[in-house]
Amino acid sequence: MSVSVVIPAHNAGGFIEEAIRSVLDQDWPVEAIIVINDGSTDGNYVRLSSLAGNVRVLDQTNRGVSAARNRGCQLASSEYVAILDADDLWLPGKLRAQMTHLAANPACDAVFALGTWWYPDADGRWPRPAEVAGPVPPASPARRLYYSDFIFGLPVASSTMVVRRSVWLALGGFEESRRYAEDQDFHLRLAYRHRVDLIDVRAILYRQHRASATHKLQDANHWADVISAATATLGLEDGARGAVDPVKLRRRLAELHVFHGRDHFWHGKTAVARREFRRAFARRPFHARTIAYLVLTGLPGVARLLRRALRPRAAGGRA
Repeated sequence: MSVSVVIPAHNAGGFIEEAIRSVLDQDWPVEAIIVINDGSTDGNYVRLSSLAGNVRVLDQTNRGVSAARNRGCQLASSEYVAILDADDLWLPGKLRAQMTHLAANPACDAVFALGTWWYPDADGRWPRPAEVAGPVPPASPARRLYYSDFIFGLPVASSTMVVRRSVWLALGGFEESRRYAEDQDFHLRLAYRHRVDLIDVRAILYRQHRASATHKLQDANHWADVISAATATLGLEDGARGAVDPVKLRRRLAELHVFHGRDHFWHGKTAVARREFRRAFARRPFHARTIAYLVLTGLPGVARLLRRALRPRAAGGRA
């Protein structure tokens, strides 16, 4: 059971060597560590190939993380491919736990693990969280993830995924036209047609910093758009679980529109906020919170006063 690791990188020079070393420190052999330098301007990434004989670095013009991941998968020759974003970190034993699970469950096409959000301290250093001090146990409890798990939540991060390479290729890889929520889109398509498992242990550190995609406020509601597109294309059947309840789906999408609108409301982007609250109202018309926000977006003077009084507290609780 061979496995390669694909690391897409764009201006990640401050973190990527640590990411690669976290792969080299795994106690499961890796056929290749394929670094796709996606048009970085912060240094020479070719030097990373000197870290070990199985580290390959390839440059491309900036095409986005999906194109970088897809190219890495195409270049791999292993049976399985794992993803690691250049600013994340694998914990010791992560790969062995997942490959052991795949060996014991040959019907499984992909396996994920849990992650821990990782924050810098006041001095800009990155202390390891106490709850992940030890190695990942090789025999870890696992459960099945279904299509609906990805509709109704974000159960995993891409940096934890190990997937059968043939499955990745059959799905057409990550959608390269998407610059955001491309992982949710891929996971929905993956779980719809294939068996996906999750080992219930924390196996990566998911770095949170200003350059993270999750920290950038976008006008488009990528998460809601991806779920709407997936359910429109793939339908609502959820394997052994039966069909997704359309009422729950509407409620889920309404919540995502409210969350997105709320973020923009508290950041003073009233037009985007009002658009999102209208979309939420269309899906769930008698929800009190949605109505209240809709009223506030129509009263700009009141909204400004409210933001001045409450924004520091409200903006700290992004969903």
